[in-house]
Amino acid sequence: MSPRAAKILKRTLVGGSLATALGLLIAQAEGPEGIRILAPVLALFTLGGAIEAARMGPRPPVSFPPILLGALAGILLVVGPVYCPDCFASCWPVDQSPPSALLMLGLCAGLVAVITALASLPQGVAAVRANCLRTLWVVPPLLALVGIFSELGRSGLIALIVLSKVGDVAGYYVGSAIGKRHPFPRLSPGKTWAGCVGSLLAGIIASVSCIRGGLLPEPHLGLVGAVLIGALVNLASQAGDLLESAFKRHAGVKDSGVLFGPSGGVLDLVDSLLLSAPALLLVQLLLLP
Repeated sequence: MSPRAAKILKRTLVGGSLATALGLLIAQAEGPEGIRILAPVLALFTLGGAIEAARMGPRPPVSFPPILLGALAGILLVVGPVYCPDCFASCWPVDQSPPSALLMLGLCAGLVAVITALASLPQGVAAVRANCLRTLWVVPPLLALVGIFSELGRSGLIALIVLSKVGDVAGYYVGSAIGKRHPFPRLSPGKTWAGCVGSLLAGIIASVSCIRGGLLPEPHLGLVGAVLIGALVNLASQAGDLLESAFKRHAGVKDSGVLFGPSGGVLDLVDSLLLSAPALLLVQLLLLP
């Protein structure tokens, strides 16, 4: 077996094992209490992603405290109400419902940015910019998964993962098999036009399948809406992958971490979700009933 084939096999085995573990976890998260099962896992992934993002910063040792403070603030805002709703009820007028997931995402981003910026001020303006950028890249999008579960249920979370990862996997294998031209040679040398197109088509097919299978509600525009959902979420997913490549390229590292062996670190695993999760919340507002 060639080294390239061995690498693909290892990534497939590790990815399959992780997908199985995630599937078993989501299978247990049913009904209103399901978020209590998922929230701690999402919080750990958020902290892990924040740590990796800090390591990829220009000054990792001094980047850790501000980025971790920002991550903890975001986790408290989003995960706190899951376990202690009464503690956070006073944040909203009694005659109004709790905030939508999209509004909560915006509030989380604002709080994370303020906390990270304040903690970074002693390091100078450049540190404020770098730390806020990395914290906003990781923390609000991962915590947005809590909102997706709250508004679209377990099936919506499964649909997001399917839409993101089916395209991710299809792009990887199509690009490895027939990809020749590289649209982003300096940013992501392994990405090819064939892989990008294969990923987009797989995402659209996955979207139609998710809607037909009941994971997502029927969109306002019927089949056109299903195609738009698949395309938008997939393009956001591919953009998330490219964004992580840009951060890794800037930091001079191949993987964000080593936690998952051949599959890299936390951010290597969830990079496609970092933009596709907010994209699905936007899609839910515009295209879903």
